Amino acid sequence: MCIQGRSFLKSLKNILSVSVGLVLLFVASNGSVLANSFGPLDGLTGAPTENNCKQCHFGNELNTSGGSLMLTIPETYEPNEVYTIIVDLSRAGQNRWGFEMTALDADGARAGSFEVDSAANTQVSEANSKQYIKQTAVGSAQGTNDAHSWEFQWTAPDADVGAITFYAAGNAANGDFGIAGDYIYTEQAESTPPIPIVAGVSLEVVGDTALSTMDTVSGVNYTLKVTNTGNMMDTITLEASAEVGIEGSVLGALSDRSLELEAGADVEGTLTVAGDLFTKPGNYEISVTATSEIDDTMTAKITTTTTIETPPPPPTPETPPSRPTPWDVNSDGIVNIQDLVLVASEFGQSGESLKGDVNGDGIVNIQDLVLVASHFGEDMNAGQ
Repeated sequence: MCIQGRSFLKSLKNILSVSVGLVLLFVASNGSVLANSFGPLDGLTGAPTENNCKQCHFGNELNTSGGSLMLTIPETYEPNEVYTIIVDLSRAGQNRWGFEMTALDADGARAGSFEVDSAANTQVSEANSKQYIKQTAVGSAQGTNDAHSWEFQWTAPDADVGAITFYAAGNAANGDFGIAGDYIYTEQAESTPPIPIVAGVSLEVVGDTALSTMDTVSGVNYTLKVTNTGNMMDTITLEASAEVGIEGSVLGALSDRSLELEAGADVEGTLTVAGDLFTKPGNYEISVTATSEIDDTMTAKITTTTTIETPPPPPTPETPPSRPTPWDVNSDGIVNIQDLVLVASEFGQSGESLKGDVNGDGIVNIQDLVLVASHFGEDMNAGQ
């Protein structure tokens, strides 16, 4: 080969070396950009001790108004249950999208596990004992304007680990493969273990627990207060006992036998305790039991004592007082002929309230005349 030919090949070799060097320099300087189109680096969710995607993209403030990142997660979780997670990212004018998410417990440890979606829009990775889920190149949805979302599965831990926080960062990009002109948003949401269901009920008498009555049929009224002491809505049922005897019974009647109460709510009702026409006087105990529908072992009980009093005896007819001197028939203070005439005028009559019935045997006869005659002439006022 001639000298001129060797010189040309040497020059061409130098040109190729410089070109390859420039390409490698471009790739090295833009490695994060190319890598991010296939999924962001691990540890950029904005979780405690982590950065976010602003580490690689600049030009706009974090969480600039006009866009949003929203997370749909379960409010509560059950161990080992599988839940659907949705990440929604929006920003008008943007047309390429990326995100990264992790789930951590209160100590910052990994909580549960993510599963990629069947359309290969997502991928998972692990770093620093944490698991991350993020978009793939396909999942960046190049050319999708204004908004994009990802949907995938998350399996809760196999035990209750307390509150779990989902941390996520999203990149609403302009699709030019550069690191400027993109908008970074962060968001977090918490899922808690289910609150244990607690059932409870309390029952009390408002006022006296012991009352009395002589009106057995109408009875007496007690005011009851029922409270749902549990932590969720419950239906409380009430049941009253009865006292039954040979002569008669005493029953407890409730104004309400079933009450639906919110947690912590209370309501008042009436217990009427009454007997019947054959109920004998005495003390009668009537109990009321309140029972939770959620947990029938949760009950409350109160006991009232009703006294059926003995009614007073019926009034007896009044007996007019006897006259101290019945022989003074006309009560003029002296026994004389006028008294004999009065007796004689009723002679032979019988019945009550006869003035001539001096001896009070219910008939006016000779005995009454003899009594008057035996006191004839006496002055009833003498010695007063």
